[in-house]
Amino acid sequence: MKNTIFYLIIPAFFSLSGCIKPEAENMEADIVKVDLPDSVLIAPPVISNNSVTAFVRYDKLDITAFAPKFVVTDGARISPASGVPQNFTTPVTYTVYSEDGKWQKNYKISLLQNTVSNTFAFENWTLTPEANYNTPYEIVNGENQNVWASGNSGFSLVAPEKKPEAYPTQRSPNALEGNYAAYLETKSTGALGALVGMPLAAGNLFLGSFDGSKSLTAPLEATLFGIPFNKKPLRFTGSYRYLPAGPVTDKTGTPVSPQRDDQCDIYAVLFKASADKPYLNGSNILTDQNVVAVAQLPNGNQTSGSGYHPFDITFKYRGEIDPADLAGYAYKLSIIFTSSKNGATFEGAVGSKLYVDDVKIVIE
Repeated sequence: MKNTIFYLIIPAFFSLSGCIKPEAENMEADIVKVDLPDSVLIAPPVISNNSVTAFVRYDKLDITAFAPKFVVTDGARISPASGVPQNFTTPVTYTVYSEDGKWQKNYKISLLQNTVSNTFAFENWTLTPEANYNTPYEIVNGENQNVWASGNSGFSLVAPEKKPEAYPTQRSPNALEGNYAAYLETKSTGALGALVGMPLAAGNLFLGSFDGSKSLTAPLEATLFGIPFNKKPLRFTGSYRYLPAGPVTDKTGTPVSPQRDDQCDIYAVLFKASADKPYLNGSNILTDQNVVAVAQLPNGNQTSGSGYHPFDITFKYRGEIDPADLAGYAYKLSIIFTSSKNGATFEGAVGSKLYVDDVKIVIE
């Protein structure tokens, strides 16, 4: 009898086990961490949805044959392989492939030298091929520095069409000098944006990075403000033209009360970074205790006439600067432009337009 039971149980067990499906393979394809030697780092690498940016000491490494190491999501693989030397005189594109092989994500990896410009003419722009939008970059000592970011990658999730002029942040031939200026326009996000309480997207441009993965879930945290800066800023200068589209509406699309016309915002912030707070974001860029100095346009109303208007704003210091920390790149600078001052909370007027050109941080 015992043997009979045994022979009945064994086939049943294997029949049951055949119905148990193996655990699904990981569909994620992300860079989780970048390992760079402390001896070469000026600031921790900033990882966004499709880029990694790190400021490094060029005198401490061979930038033409450097081998960063990456940690990717479980089961994923990266190409080129982690730890294999690459030429980083220009950004290197890495592709992460998910464990199940069905997904992949491209990351542009930039290792920037510790020489940061303090003048910004917006003459040089690069096209992001996947989403088809433009972003300005700087050229310092012959090196292309991808230090500017915008919310365009987040807008690409709801963009009606993938072409440069459809995005909130663009380049414009309507320049004060040279070929191009930065052009920011508040855009509608359509039915999908309205459904999630994000009916508009203000044109924005800032020094730092943008984490597109947070654009719908935590938009204020998606803006990663700041690049290392080792000079004491005194004034913030440039030229702009602003054309508001009319009365401001809130995140439900309802006109705000009391009624007011849209305003732009232009400001620069110096703050001290730390290991637990390497950058600031849209929720704390003007209020965090680590903010040392701010230069902000006092009035974001419509500009008169059809031309550009100069601005020259003195930095107001909230605390003292440590010279040794400044020399060691412990401080970061961000410049922020937006076509709707309260666009981060989805208040503004669709169609508001801001042009900016020939910006400079006057240093001590």
